[in-house]
Amino acid sequence: MGKPMRAYKDRAPNAMIPKGELRFAFYWEHKKKGYKVYTWYHLECMSPSHQHKCRKMYNEATVQELEGYVNLKAADKARVDSLFCIVRLSTNEESERPSDVPHAKMNSSASHSTSSEATAQGPRGQDPSSPTAQEPELKPQSTPSSTPRTSAFAADKPEQQGPWSRSRAMATGGMSPEELKDLGNLNYRSGAYETAISYYTQAIDLKSDPIFFSNRAAAYMALKRFKPASDDCHVATLLTHHAPYYKTFARLAKCHLALGEPKAAIAAAQASLDCDSSASNDNPSLATKASAELMKQHLDQCADAWEKKAWAEAKRKLLEAIALCDGGGPAEWCVWEVEIAMAQCDWDEALVAEKRALVLHPESASIQTAAAQVHLFTNRAPASVIFLRAALRIEPRNAHAGTLLPRVEAIVRAKQAADRFYAVGQVDEASKEYGNVLDHIGCNDGEGQGGHLRAALLGNRAAVYTKMKRFDLARDDGLTALSIPNHPWRLEVLDKLARCLIALGDPDAALELVNTGLEIDPLDKDMLAIEFSAKNMQSDLRQSRASWAKRDWSDAKQALARAIVECPGECPIQWRIWTVEMEMAMRNWDGAVSIAEAVVGLHSTSAHAHAVLGLAMMFSNKLTLCLKPLKTALALDSEHPFAVRALRRAQDIEIFKEEGNQAFRLCKYPEAVQKYTEALDVIGEDDEEGGGGHLRAVLLSNRATALLKMERHARALTDILASLELQPTSFKALRTHGRVRMAQGYYEEAISIYTKAQQVWMSGDRIPADGEAVAQELRVAMAALETSQSKDYYGILRIPWNATEVEVKKAYRRSSLLFHPDKVCAGGEHSPPKIFSRLYLTRNGLLGKGGNPEHFKLLSEAYGVLSEAWLGSLTED
Repeated sequence: MGKPMRAYKDRAPNAMIPKGELRFAFYWEHKKKGYKVYTWYHLECMSPSHQHKCRKMYNEATVQELEGYVNLKAADKARVDSLFCIVRLSTNEESERPSDVPHAKMNSSASHSTSSEATAQGPRGQDPSSPTAQEPELKPQSTPSSTPRTSAFAADKPEQQGPWSRSRAMATGGMSPEELKDLGNLNYRSGAYETAISYYTQAIDLKSDPIFFSNRAAAYMALKRFKPASDDCHVATLLTHHAPYYKTFARLAKCHLALGEPKAAIAAAQASLDCDSSASNDNPSLATKASAELMKQHLDQCADAWEKKAWAEAKRKLLEAIALCDGGGPAEWCVWEVEIAMAQCDWDEALVAEKRALVLHPESASIQTAAAQVHLFTNRAPASVIFLRAALRIEPRNAHAGTLLPRVEAIVRAKQAADRFYAVGQVDEASKEYGNVLDHIGCNDGEGQGGHLRAALLGNRAAVYTKMKRFDLARDDGLTALSIPNHPWRLEVLDKLARCLIALGDPDAALELVNTGLEIDPLDKDMLAIEFSAKNMQSDLRQSRASWAKRDWSDAKQALARAIVECPGECPIQWRIWTVEMEMAMRNWDGAVSIAEAVVGLHSTSAHAHAVLGLAMMFSNKLTLCLKPLKTALALDSEHPFAVRALRRAQDIEIFKEEGNQAFRLCKYPEAVQKYTEALDVIGEDDEEGGGGHLRAVLLSNRATALLKMERHARALTDILASLELQPTSFKALRTHGRVRMAQGYYEEAISIYTKAQQVWMSGDRIPADGEAVAQELRVAMAALETSQSKDYYGILRIPWNATEVEVKKAYRRSSLLFHPDKVCAGGEHSPPKIFSRLYLTRNGLLGKGGNPEHFKLLSEAYGVLSEAWLGSLTED
C-alpha cells in the first residue's frame, strides 16, 4: 500500500529531444517483466557496446532481421515496420528545418504507460463534434525540403518502389495509400470506426505517413481505445519532418489524459500549443492541459492523504482524478480505489470497485490480484485462488500475485484442517490450526484488519476455547472479532461473547451485549436464554452485596453460592475471595484458609489471592506461615496495597507477641501486659476480620495469664471471657479461666471449666503435660470445694472454740467490716486487710477479695450459730 502512489510522484516528466541528436528505435522484448514494449533510446545515454550495436543495425539490418521479428503477430509486425522506417540521421536534416519552427520530439519512455495493462476502455469517448478529436487530418502540401526519407538502408531507393511495397500494393487491390485513406475517412464520418481503422492500417502498410497514423488514432479514440491511439499519435509526431501538426499533439494529450498520465498529457498539450502558429484560444490543448494539471494536483493530494492514512480524503481525491479521465482511469488507479475501500473496511464498496475494475481492465494482472484480495478478506478464499491463478496466467512473473497465492493456499488448507478437527471434537488441534490461519492473515490496517475472514476465524476459535473451558481466551477472541467493523457475523459473535462473559461472572457486560444482539434480532432464542441466565446471576450478586452491607454474612454467602452455581465456567477469582472474606467474618477460620488455598491453586499468579491467604493464616494464629504467601504476593506485585498492609501488620504483631512472651518468662508481668496490649491494638476488632480471630484470642489469653499473676482478677476475667468468645475450644484459655475462677473462690464453676478443658484436651493433640496439669488443678478445685462446704464457724470468725460472747461479737464485727458487699478498696479492686493470713484466705477462697457477699453470708451464719450456741450454754448453766 502506498508504493504505487509514490512511484507516480517520483515519475520523471517528459523530456524533449534536442536537435542534432542521433536517435534510434527498435523493437524490444522485455525479458524480466514478461511483456513487450517499444522503447526509444538516445545514443548518448547508451553504453559503448549498445551504441555499436545500434549503429550496426542502423547501417546493415533490414526490418526482417530485427531480433524477435519472426515471432511476432501480423499486427505487431506492421507496427515494427512503421517504426523501423523512421530511423534516420538527423544531423543533416535538422539543418534544413527553418529555425522558427519548434521541434517537439517526446521521449516515449515517459509518455508510454509503464504497466502491462490492456487497453483502457472508458465509459465516455471524445466529443463527436470536436474536429480536433475525431476529424481525420488532410495531408499537408509536401515540398521537396519536407519529403520524408524512409530509412537509412532504403535512402537511395524511390519511395514504395521495392518488392516489399509492391507486394503490399497488390494485396490492397492496387489502391494507392491516398485512396485507402479517403475510404477510411468516409467510414470514419459514417461511424464505422473499425472499418476506418482497417483502411488506415492498409494505407500505413503501403506508406508510413504521419497523417495516416493520426487519422487512425482518431478512429481509435472514437472507440475509446486510447492506448493504441496514443501509440499512433506518438509515431505520427516522430514521422513529421515539416512543422509538426498541432492536432496530433492535441490528440496525444487527450490520450494521455484518458489513460491517467497527467504529466505526459501536460507535455503533449504544451507541444500542441507550441506548434500552433495561430496561437488561438480555440486550441483544445488549453482545456486538456488545465484538466491534466488538475488531475495531477488531485493525485498528489491523494498520495499525501494516503501516507497519513486519511482514507476518506484519499478516496475523494482519487475519484475526482478519475472523473477527469475519460477512459475510466488506468488499472493502477482502480487498484488504489479497491485498496482504499479495503483499508476503510468498506467491503461492499470494495466488491463494487473490484467488479468495475474487472470490466474496465479484464486482462490486468494487478486487477485480478486486487480482486483476489477482496474475495479473500470477505471469506471467499477459494474464489481468491481462482483470481490469483488468472493473474499469473496473464502475467506469469507478477510478484504480488506470486507472493499472495501461496499465502492464500496455506490459509485454505489450514482452515479446512481446523474445521475437520473441530467437527471430530479434537479441540486442541483445532485451536492450533485456527491460530496458524490467523497468523497467515495478520492484522494489517491496509487489509481491513483481516476483514470478514479474520472475524469468522476468531469466532470459530472462540467456540473452540469455549469447549475447552478457556473462557478468558474465548472472551479475548470475541472482543477482537467484535472490533472488526462491517462483518456479517456480528450476531453470532455477540452470542459467543455474552456466553463467555456469563461464564466469567460478568452479567452486567453480558446483558449489554444481549441488548445489542436483541436490537439486531428481537426474537433470537439464544439471546433470550442468555438474558435469563444473566439476569438471575445479576440478581444473586446484588442480594449478596446488600446482605454484606447489612453484616448478614450467612445470607450473603448463600446468595453468592447461588451465583457461583449459575456460572457455567470457572467463576471469577473475586467471587472466591469474597467467599474467603465471608468465612473470616463468620469466624470459620479453617474454612477460610482451605478456600484461600484452593483459590491460590487455581490462580497462582494472583497477588491478591496470595495476600488473602496470608491474612486468613494470620488470623488463624499462623504468624510464621502467613509471612510466606504475603511475601509471594509482593513478589508478584511489589506495590499491591493489600499485601503491603497485611505484611506490615503480621510483622508488627509477631514482634510485639514475642516481646510480651519474653517479658512474661522473666516475670515482668506489667511489661508483658503492655506488649500484648500493643499487639492487640494492631490486630483490631473489625467484624469483617472476625473480630481478630484466633490470633486475638491467644493474645487475650496471654494477657489474662499475666494479669492473674499480678492478682488483677477482674481484668483477667474480662480478657479470658473475650478470648473464649473468639475461640471457645482453646485449651489454654479454658485452663486460664479455671484458674481465675479458683482465685475468685468459685470452686464449682472452676470445676466445670476444668472438666471442659479436659474434654478439649482429649479431642485435641493430647499433650501429656497439659493433661496432667489440668487434672491436678481439677483435684485442687474439688478439694477446695469440699473444704468450703465443711463449715467451721470458729475458723470462719478466726476465734478459738471456747471464745466468750464478747470475743464472738468482736470477731464478727471485724470480719463484717472487711467482707461487707459495700466494702470496695481503692483502685477498684477488692482486697482483705493484712491481718488475715495468706494461708487462711487461700484455703477459704478469700485471697484478693473484698466486699465478698458469699463470705459475708458465712460470717453472718457463723455469728448466728455461735451466738445461739453461747446462749444455749448459758441457759443450761
